[in-house]
Amino acid sequence: MKQIRFSYQGLTASKHEVGIAGDFTSWDILELKDMGGIYVITLPVESGTHRYKFIVDGVWMPDPANPHTEQDPFGGLNSVLIVESETAPRYEWQEIYANPSLLEANIEYYLELIRKDDKLYELRIKWYQGINCQVEALIDEQCHPCRKVGCTDNHEVYSCCFESDHERISLALRFSKQGQKLFLGSSGFVGSVDEVLIHSIVTEAVPIFRIPAWVAEGVIYQIFPDRFYNGDPSLNPTFDRWYYENCRTAPKEGEKLHKNQEYFHFEEDWYNVANLRQNPYLEEGQPDWWSFYGGDLAGIIKKLDYLQDLGVTILYFNPLWEAKSNHKYDAADFMSIDPAFGDEATMQQLVKEAHQRGMKIILDVAFNHTGETFWAFRDCVERGAESQWWNWYDWKKWPLPDPLPPDFDPEEYYQCWWGIKDMPDLNYDLSREHPAENYVKDIQKAKVNQSLVDHLLQTATWWLQHIGIDGFRLDVPDEVPYWFWQLFRSHVRSIKKDSWLVGEIWHDARGWVNDRYFDSVMNYAYFKDLVLGHFILQDISSQDFKAKVSEGLARYPHHASAAMMNLLGSHDTWRIATLASGKIARLKAVLVFQMCFLGTPHIYYGDEILMQGEADPDNRRPFNWKWEADAPASEHRTLVKELISLRKRHPVLQTGAFAWLDTEAELLAFQRYDAGSTIEVCINITDTPFAIPDRQQKRLFSLGKCTKQDDAWVLHPDAALVLKVKG
Repeated sequence: MKQIRFSYQGLTASKHEVGIAGDFTSWDILELKDMGGIYVITLPVESGTHRYKFIVDGVWMPDPANPHTEQDPFGGLNSVLIVESETAPRYEWQEIYANPSLLEANIEYYLELIRKDDKLYELRIKWYQGINCQVEALIDEQCHPCRKVGCTDNHEVYSCCFESDHERISLALRFSKQGQKLFLGSSGFVGSVDEVLIHSIVTEAVPIFRIPAWVAEGVIYQIFPDRFYNGDPSLNPTFDRWYYENCRTAPKEGEKLHKNQEYFHFEEDWYNVANLRQNPYLEEGQPDWWSFYGGDLAGIIKKLDYLQDLGVTILYFNPLWEAKSNHKYDAADFMSIDPAFGDEATMQQLVKEAHQRGMKIILDVAFNHTGETFWAFRDCVERGAESQWWNWYDWKKWPLPDPLPPDFDPEEYYQCWWGIKDMPDLNYDLSREHPAENYVKDIQKAKVNQSLVDHLLQTATWWLQHIGIDGFRLDVPDEVPYWFWQLFRSHVRSIKKDSWLVGEIWHDARGWVNDRYFDSVMNYAYFKDLVLGHFILQDISSQDFKAKVSEGLARYPHHASAAMMNLLGSHDTWRIATLASGKIARLKAVLVFQMCFLGTPHIYYGDEILMQGEADPDNRRPFNWKWEADAPASEHRTLVKELISLRKRHPVLQTGAFAWLDTEAELLAFQRYDAGSTIEVCINITDTPFAIPDRQQKRLFSLGKCTKQDDAWVLHPDAALVLKVKG
């Protein structure tokens, strides 16, 4: 049986009790272990198709990290897990060479052609595991050797990139080993190139999946605006807007806030973070959700020198629009700047000054829901079905109680995100209830809520044209219909052709990353979760880590992998330094992997100076601007800066191909290469030294203790080495 690792990370903060039950547990509930906000269990599971659920704080639910579900007998959803057989048939080369009829004869079964630009293509070839032969593509009478990318869905994936300006691309495949050759064309497998019937593809029929080059070339820095820097104290929130009227007074001494009662307030001491772990007005273990620290746009402008010195080139902001909360995902107006952050002119100045420094700006937008303070929702609350925006939301009952009682259950009245009253869901499809509308891909099968869609597209126009930003990070996009994102992509690219669209999808997102929807996603599934599991939590073996990383690369086109947001932490997760729990040497090794791996490195503000934080809102502490007096923080920032510089100096680390090197099992060693350059990276996170043959490589970077002995480099525990082989 295979050992399957299940993990759960809550989209809402605080401690959880997490269990799993499925047919492989006889539907008995087994408890997941809390590994710093990530709940984990590894279970033996037989090959076949399985159904299971998580039980989170007593609520049965499908696995949020698994996109595969089916209806259960009770009107809900089960997660579906397909475990491939470890004893699935494997062919030897001599078997198929002697009898090619064992294999699928249709060449299209093996091919995926991705058009990256007008003349640039990537050809991906699906092949059988274990045959171990050379794979080549014969394209327009030229031979293109194909590199093995990884394994997925019980197949190996090979790839090559090429240029063509022909109206038709002619191709065949050649498989060879020890002088023996098989050719595959449109008539099946043959033994001679003279017999092969060339397969033809009309290039006009291949859609262009264009991703802006500046993404792969960049380094991302995420800023939670209220907690970065207070540059204009005159903007400090005074909570005089209408929606704070009944929630800005502290409880009387000795009293506690009741459930659903809010207390918004300003924290005068930037460095007082105690309440982010324990709110004095709530029960034990409950943090302060409602404090503001005064970070603003003027503060970000004043710290652009700091960001430029670090070397980052892409600034990613959590929402900036007007909203009641400090996190701003509960929009009051999509086309606005929150007054506590500044105004439109200040935002435009920030964009201008960032662009002058070669920095791009992307904005977090949440189009699954609005806030309860959103102007359209307020009109519905006041006027009911007479409101012209009534059908923008999924209403169940009206009017709302006034005032809302302490035990108010919003889902009795309207659909809302995760049952949170502040975030009523938007209604895209007038023919379906939420969430059934989310799975519709063909717009012709939806009854489009046109006025809502028009408003959201106008919102994109406002931010791209009027404000001047360069793209969007899309919050919970898998809870919005597919067809909307197809409209959104087309609209955004018509306004700014080199804009970036990156989705927040925590699981395998192959169905989302293409010419119809997103350029890339936040790479939780094939980067963050794997890196944390192997380097920090140490519950993913070296062998499994390498296999899962390769699976991720096999899932996505190469240029999409190069644009993945490779994060170690975010506003939704524990801080990486807290998870590392003092293992600073191990954390440094993580940074080497992140900065040298394929994909765009992401830094959550303050991670470069070892800021600490557990679950939200503790992970959103104000930036520590006293970091220079903290020797470990200063040293860590210097390392981050050095690694960013290394990546920027060597384009092969940005867009080059990736391949694991054949080394001793526990040593992580890989190669980044292109036509002109090759760089090797070796990372040792074991307790044993490893020797690397010295082939006259040039040392570009080293971490920890790396020594030369005879004709070898020796990597001691928690050491890393970056070597230039050629170029």
